[in-house]
Amino acid sequence: MMIFRENTGDPYDNTAAGLGLNGAQLGYNVNQEKRVQSNQLDTKLDYWNVLNAKSNINFTLGTILSRQDFDSEIFQFLDKGTRFNPTPLVNDGVNTNNTAYHFSDVYLGMHYRFKTGIFTITPGVSAHAYSSKNTQFGTEFKDDFFRVLPDFNMIMQLKKSETLRFNYRMQTQFTDVTNLAKGLVLDSYNRFSSGNPELESAIAHNINLTYFSFNMFNYTNVVGNVSYTKNIDRIRSASQFEPGSVINFSSPFNSSFADESVTAFGRFERAFGKLRASARGTFNYSKFNQIINGRVSINNNYTQNYQIGLRSNFKTATNFDVKYDYSINDNQQGGNSSKFYTHAPSIEMDALLLKVFTFRTDYSFNDYRNQEASINTYEFWNASLSYRKDQDSKFEYELKATNLLNTQSQNNTNVGNFSVSATEYFIQPRFLTFRVIYSL
Repeated sequence: MMIFRENTGDPYDNTAAGLGLNGAQLGYNVNQEKRVQSNQLDTKLDYWNVLNAKSNINFTLGTILSRQDFDSEIFQFLDKGTRFNPTPLVNDGVNTNNTAYHFSDVYLGMHYRFKTGIFTITPGVSAHAYSSKNTQFGTEFKDDFFRVLPDFNMIMQLKKSETLRFNYRMQTQFTDVTNLAKGLVLDSYNRFSSGNPELESAIAHNINLTYFSFNMFNYTNVVGNVSYTKNIDRIRSASQFEPGSVINFSSPFNSSFADESVTAFGRFERAFGKLRASARGTFNYSKFNQIINGRVSINNNYTQNYQIGLRSNFKTATNFDVKYDYSINDNQQGGNSSKFYTHAPSIEMDALLLKVFTFRTDYSFNDYRNQEASINTYEFWNASLSYRKDQDSKFEYELKATNLLNTQSQNNTNVGNFSVSATEYFIQPRFLTFRVIYSL
């Protein structure tokens, strides 16, 4: 990875000096060598005992053994082509890594399943003996502990094609070697990070409720899902910004605050002869805590997506697929908030002409706006015409047009740990292609 930038003496150069770079150059040429090697062995032995027609018991014995090695080094090429190894003023002057990480999990689990009426219930528990160890710069950090993790599953069979499922699971979450390595790492052109060798595991509580129904008579399909996750001691980032600098430094830590997330999803589909109508919606809420410049920041993110559609399934007539998408992104990060809306109708069509020509086209319109006004509107239109003599022909000829309206850019919203950005992407201009396809 490299950074090329003219040395102009602005505040960025102060940060570069903090990285130990040689500023007496025409430009900064920063490089990084990074290598991660992972090996893992999983073994598991299951034993089932069918007690009677409505119950059984299952025992599981298993182990997970893994090793990760992480090596990295940041260096600078000077104008005369020589290599310079800087010593940063941050991170205690450490910008190299040579870390070995060992992890093992030996576990014994038991699950008892029984059926009563419309319910199938499976309570379970597993006992884990964990061991994690990382070695770097001649120092060993080790953590051995024992933990019991419960889980529960229930299936309610309302009808043959209608079910309600409930799941609960408690999990132990571990990080990987990149978050443990203490040396400075270049993540992108303006982001550096260093690991924390004393990171501990986190605990996650997961609850999931799913509903499914399918009607063969009117081809109605209904799916609903609600999930809730709570993380305790989750690994989060502490970020540090220097005034006037575009570079930020971050390091992971075990957050003493609980993080939560809720996701709800629903979909409805029904057929009316050769037409199928659909509607779906997704809602996601997440709350997490982090530290920015030594201050605790609470982030709340809300995302909503809705779609309605109608599509056809004719054998000879023109088929179409019409959709309307609407999304809301509401983000609250510390004392700042932002909200973006996207309206996106679209249509796709395909038709068989004279039994040898296939015409396909798709069009979409997007209106991207904030709470005050529209930020950007853009539309896409693509089309193609293909010729195949008959179904047995090995050759197919296609004329394809992309971006017929010559749209220049499109927008997207990105939510990071410490920022919300509205990004504009520039895309390829209008172009035509002729293709020859040969099927073996």
